[in-house]
Amino acid sequence: MDENRMIENRSVFMRDTDEYKVLLEAMRLAAQTADKLIAEVEPSLLGECYLTTEQVMTHFHISRRALQNYRDKGIVPYTAIGGTLLYPESKINEVLERNYYKPSM
Repeated sequence: MDENRMIENRSVFMRDTDEYKVLLEAMRLAAQTADKLIAEVEPSLLGECYLTTEQVMTHFHISRRALQNYRDKGIVPYTAIGGTLLYPESKINEVLERNYYKPSM
């Protein structure tokens, strides 16, 4: 197909055109927005929010090994999907509430 005809029909963007540069910038912005959402939004299923291993470790200031011990002892509930561990946020909060001790005064 003739390159000039393709440009006239605007079916192809050439790298040196302003349209290409605008499109490329829009794609970069969309990728950045998607990365930000992936990092900030917790996965949810049927209204339940799930935390990743890293989120639980950061939130509770515990090591990966400590979290594994809690899983092994049945203290912390989790779901395993293809090697990825997810922790239901509501159940984690229940564990925290059950194990909360008020200081006596």
